[in-house]
Amino acid sequence: MEFRYAGHRVFAGVGRQSFDPAKRMVVFIHGAGLDHTVWLVFERYFARRGFNVLALDLPAHGRSDGEPLSRIEAMAEWVDGLLDQFGVNQAALVGHSLGSLIAFECAARNPDRITNVVLLGFSYPMVVSPPLLDAARHNDPAAIDMMVIYGHDFRSQLGGNRVSGVHIVNCAKRLLAKNPPGVLFADLNACNEYHNGDAAAAMVRCPAVFISGDRDKMTSPRAAAEMAQRVVNGTASQVKNSGHSVMAEQPEQTHQLLVQALSA
Repeated sequence: MEFRYAGHRVFAGVGRQSFDPAKRMVVFIHGAGLDHTVWLVFERYFARRGFNVLALDLPAHGRSDGEPLSRIEAMAEWVDGLLDQFGVNQAALVGHSLGSLIAFECAARNPDRITNVVLLGFSYPMVVSPPLLDAARHNDPAAIDMMVIYGHDFRSQLGGNRVSGVHIVNCAKRLLAKNPPGVLFADLNACNEYHNGDAAAAMVRCPAVFISGDRDKMTSPRAAAEMAQRVVNGTASQVKNSGHSVMAEQPEQTHQLLVQALSA
């Protein structure tokens, strides 16, 4: 679904269902350099089970126009304003990596609106290694290589996949390569420069489910579990035999955890 927001075209996947703000709302927020397609299977499932779904393309990502936003706080404001435009009073948020920080910040700012948050590949602080950040700053293809190598468990890089016809690593490379210059750096730098997590943790009141790949080399499962203990209503789960890209590497496990979290 395409629409206008803040003077720009925005795209959101709706699971091939018509948008109905009267239904229970779930908003999916992708990670750095990605787009709504990482949620494709999940958005369709929830759209067919009584949820109203928005799987967003952030500004300058996927099919959305505009310039990339440079701060997590600005991205949270963007999501919040978008929900205002649609007249959404209550929503669950599901975010991966960069998207998990956005969802976390949104939940802290809007305790009356956000009913649940599901945070995949979360850590705070979300430190980005200097070599990756530098490569992304210079639009060096090595940044994509690092994202793919460290973003997936070694088994995912061998070529096998339970989803027929899909090569996990090559799909990730193609998706990251689509970004206009500067977009990946803006995303990674926003993660690296986000410093409001401690304050946000004290303000999150809704159920918060933290989901980590047990072999994640980009965001620490331990950090996610520690944050789950700090928020009022937090729980932590792990996806077995998965790196950072849990939706692609272990879609069935991830699906079950999402169903569990959003059915609460």
